[in-house]
Amino acid sequence: MATQYLDPGIYTNIFPVQIPDETVEVMCASTNAYPSLREIREQIRASCRSIRVYRLEGIVLGYGSDLDWFADKGFERLHKRLYDYPKWCSRMIVEGLVDTLREHGYRERVGKGRTTLYEPQPFRQAAQGRLCVFRGYDLRAIFWWKEKQPLFGLIVDICWEIHDANGKRLSSPEIAQYNAVTEIAQIQEEFLPGNRINPEVSRLRLHNHVLPFVQSHCKFTLPCSKSVVATVGTVPLRVILGV
Repeated sequence: MATQYLDPGIYTNIFPVQIPDETVEVMCASTNAYPSLREIREQIRASCRSIRVYRLEGIVLGYGSDLDWFADKGFERLHKRLYDYPKWCSRMIVEGLVDTLREHGYRERVGKGRTTLYEPQPFRQAAQGRLCVFRGYDLRAIFWWKEKQPLFGLIVDICWEIHDANGKRLSSPEIAQYNAVTEIAQIQEEFLPGNRINPEVSRLRLHNHVLPFVQSHCKFTLPCSKSVVATVGTVPLRVILGV
């Protein structure tokens, strides 16, 4: 697949996301009934259901493809317009993309406030094959308002993970023991040949990694009660310089 061509200019790593103005069925409960979502999330994981919960504006939203599970847990069946809850939509953008990537074998690593997924196969090898360099994508979603309508964006950052031959994730001091720090920095495009610092690493990562990733996963379904398809624009938002 050819990489998306970009006109000359300065670009961010934010890609516009189109979501249809739909109303979907959800289950709602008061936050007083669920001051913490940990217990119900554990119950959902144990049930292996395709459902989720999210706290928002005094309510707990239960959503997904198997809403009947919430019926005997104090939830009420309602209909909600997606555009009225942009924070929830932003969350579902990441969740929908993550679901798609998992189906393709991506490995998820969750941190506070962000989600990272690594490709199933190593991007490169280093230290004469003793180390595997995995390419990952750090995903976040944002929204902003324009003419009283929410607009959505997907933020994609590149990240890397180094494993040894046994599949153990290595720290920087452990990588240094293989004398492969410079080699890995070149694989990650931080260094140019000759061990020179790459002044265009951000541009190269956008063109060589981020753009192909977005182009390959530009359509996916949100985890709603009905099929709602999100479409990611393959051209990132530009920086407009004005006076």
